[in-house]
Amino acid sequence: MWENISTKLEKGAPVIIEHPLDVIVSKGSPATLNCAAKPPGTQITWYKDGQPVTTNKDQVNSHRIILDTGALFLLKVNSGKNGKDGDSGSYHCVARNEHGEAQSREGTLKIAMLRDDFRTRPRTVQALSGDKAVLECSPPRGFPEPVVSWRKDDRELKLSEILRMTLHPDGNLIIEPVEHGDSGTYQCVATNMVGERVSNPARLSVYEKPKFLLVHFFQQEPKDVTVDVGSSVLFDCRVSGEPQPQISWKKKNDQMPVARAYIAKDNRGLRIDRVQVSDEGDYVCYARNPAGSIESTARLKVQAPPTFQTKPVDQSVTQGSTATFECVPNLLFPGHVSADGRVKVSPSGTLTIADVRPVDEGAYVCAAMNSAGSSLSKALLKLSTKVAITVPSICVRPNMCLLGVTVALIQGCYLCNFVSSD
Repeated sequence: MWENISTKLEKGAPVIIEHPLDVIVSKGSPATLNCAAKPPGTQITWYKDGQPVTTNKDQVNSHRIILDTGALFLLKVNSGKNGKDGDSGSYHCVARNEHGEAQSREGTLKIAMLRDDFRTRPRTVQALSGDKAVLECSPPRGFPEPVVSWRKDDRELKLSEILRMTLHPDGNLIIEPVEHGDSGTYQCVATNMVGERVSNPARLSVYEKPKFLLVHFFQQEPKDVTVDVGSSVLFDCRVSGEPQPQISWKKKNDQMPVARAYIAKDNRGLRIDRVQVSDEGDYVCYARNPAGSIESTARLKVQAPPTFQTKPVDQSVTQGSTATFECVPNLLFPGHVSADGRVKVSPSGTLTIADVRPVDEGAYVCAAMNSAGSSLSKALLKLSTKVAITVPSICVRPNMCLLGVTVALIQGCYLCNFVSSD
């Protein structure tokens, strides 16, 4: 029984046992459309878009060949001239013998293509750190539809490993939040079976608002400084940012000492040479870039050797009287304030010596001191002498007598006071 069925199949009408499938191939590549039928020896004929296919059997130099298996082999797929007479289209095979024929299902052959020009090319983008950056890309037209990927600095971006980066279905690369490390050169890559197309590079610049650098966990903002007259001073102002912030300095409410002030090249600090008292004041460091600006203020205090508003002058007093020395701002004198309260210094700097005695004679020094130096002013205290001599009365005439002569010796000068009596 089985032998009879087998015999009938071998001798009966053809049956398609393998149908052609849809195929996509690159231009210039080989392609195979399969077709198989039973019984053996069945003749296979191919049709494209309903028309018989010209093969090597019909034309010796044809690139289309029907294999012994019945498959149609295309040695080098081409698109034809102006899209005509090309190999793309719908194919089916027909199996024939003396008992009949059978037609396969249709299979399409499509030629893959990928144009050169990107519909939207990436462009240079500038973004603030922490914001969203979008790099646009619309790939070239192609078949099959090209797959888009991105490169950064000539290296493929593994977007699955970077949570901040997302590939939009239209091909755009979205980075949110964008970081300074994302700065670089980006390229959009479109790929299908034809090959790949790479866009021109586009630069992503991520700006960071200026901030003062941390050195050993301390911000390098300018600090208040006190210096002596004639010395040099340097205010630090170290900042970071992207792009590198521009540093400028100003003096609040005053002119900068331009001839003696300049910005250091290494750390952008402000240096002032040969400091003068007029340089004292507040100095402001400004740091700016497209992302924003910051500022910081430091005060410069200038110390000069002190000067006297009032200097003590030499004093000459008599014993028992009071001597006063005035000095602003300070007064130093031999010894200490006396226990008996004769020598006192007032808060204003006046030295008072009451009941002057010979032991008080000498030099008294008024001294003003600070870190910039000192100034001294000296005054002498002298004790003047007074000697009184009384001589007997002398009668010149009965009606005129010198009742007495008092002679005073003051600092070597004799003064006589005469008292007469009628």
